[in-house]
Amino acid sequence: MKSLLSGIIGLSIVLVSIGQVSAGTVNCKFVLKNLSVGRTVAEIAKNMVISEEDVRKCQEEDAAKKATGGDTAESKTVGGETEK
Repeated sequence: MKSLLSGIIGLSIVLVSIGQVSAGTVNCKFVLKNLSVGRTVAEIAKNMVISEEDVRKCQEEDAAKKATGGDTAESKTVGGETEK
């Protein structure tokens, strides 16, 4: 019985750790989509449970990609035509 309980506790710790690691990623495409429809940085951060700094990083990365002519999260070039 003790070993079963120890196994369950160990598995729980591993699952919680995995959840915390995956929670660190931000979906910039979704952030940019929300910005494009007029939501504020604060609203997006609150709704997505991320920091306002993460939202700003997505904005900065998108601006940098646009400045260098790279693909943005909102559009991509396919066969010479821009697709949204």
